Amino acid sequence: MIWLFMFLIIVISVVAIAYPLFWSKLQSYELPGITELDFSQADSWLSALSDLEDDFALGRLSKPDYQQQKIFLQRGYLEWQKNSENTRY
Repeated sequence: MIWLFMFLIIVISVVAIAYPLFWSKLQSYELPGITELDFSQADSWLSALSDLEDDFALGRLSKPDYQQQKIFLQRGYLEWQKNSENTRY
């Protein structure tokens, strides 16, 4: 008799825990609207420039390597900025 009571308690507990997981209404999640401008690319250019300056300040890069990489990243950022202004309007 005690085994039947324990089995009944376990079944009721499992059902009580599983019910909200499987039989509740699923809420749909919608992504927020796309903004007019995507700044993720600009953020990555600026972050790379910041990391480059940190590496140079810590002495991890030589001056010629630093200048070469800085020019490359600045040009990339300016090109992105120019392209985003053209597509904005």
